[in-house]
Amino acid sequence: MKPHEYIIQHLVHKNCHSYARLTCLEPRGHALLEQISRILQSIFRHGLVIALSITFLGAELANAQSVESTTQSPEIETQSIPAHIQRRIELIESQFSDMNWDLYEYLADDRFQYIEGITEKFTRSAERRIESFEDYKEILAYEIKKNKLAEFYDTYSDELIAAEKEFGIPKEIIMGILGVESEFGRYKGNYNPLNAYISMMAEDYRYSFAEAQLIELLRFCKRTGLDVMSLQSSYAGAMTYAQFIPYSLNRWWKNSKGQGLYHMPDNIRSVANYLAHFTKIEGNVKDAILRYNTSSLYQQAVLSLAEDAKQVIP
Repeated sequence: MKPHEYIIQHLVHKNCHSYARLTCLEPRGHALLEQISRILQSIFRHGLVIALSITFLGAELANAQSVESTTQSPEIETQSIPAHIQRRIELIESQFSDMNWDLYEYLADDRFQYIEGITEKFTRSAERRIESFEDYKEILAYEIKKNKLAEFYDTYSDELIAAEKEFGIPKEIIMGILGVESEFGRYKGNYNPLNAYISMMAEDYRYSFAEAQLIELLRFCKRTGLDVMSLQSSYAGAMTYAQFIPYSLNRWWKNSKGQGLYHMPDNIRSVANYLAHFTKIEGNVKDAILRYNTSSLYQQAVLSLAEDAKQVIP
């Protein structure tokens, strides 16, 4: 598999994985490996000047990159990251390195993608563009969610009743959240959370928020052993059917042993746990919903779907 361009651009600056990554180059790159081997042997045998060798290798690596990029198979595409964004990503990597977080392996992964225009995805969200609740319901595909309430309750009635008893949150509200957030498990997200947060930072949109969430994400994956690059999220980095950002995952996620992020019973309990926490702070569950999303349209949609849920619960 062709390595992400980030690897090629940084080979001369990184020691870790460099030789393994070089094996992904075209034939000219393989010849370069032989040159590297001969030069290293020469260094040890004859005491050649190391700095001169590194300079020569840097030039050869740049040449190898040029050959590799011009001879690649036409069906393989490499994302072209704007130069100013690339520089910012390098600064982000350096910043996290200072905090003892190594981002190199993720940035070098071919699953890393800069999400171009992520700022606009936030600034043009439905909650910001739409004022009418009826228009908002249309954007949400509200009727589809409403029509799935009965089936969802039939499938998870035991878990919903148990969560209501354990956390004191009405089962209808839990259903309203899961319906709006993921259409009861239909939606996982089309993005990767690490990609999302680095893209936000690179575009300098809500930088402090994205930085904090990226740290939370790395902590979560270190604790759980999950591959961060395999995770799915919204463009805001929210994961699971409950659409938890990393900060929330680290505090309110209820994970059954041996189950992943998309085990619905865990999502049900986690929503209830989250709302119970903020109900204590806000004094009522309606205002606690605004901790999920500060939009009054969102709050109205959840409460409306909860009322519809009452009609299908025996």
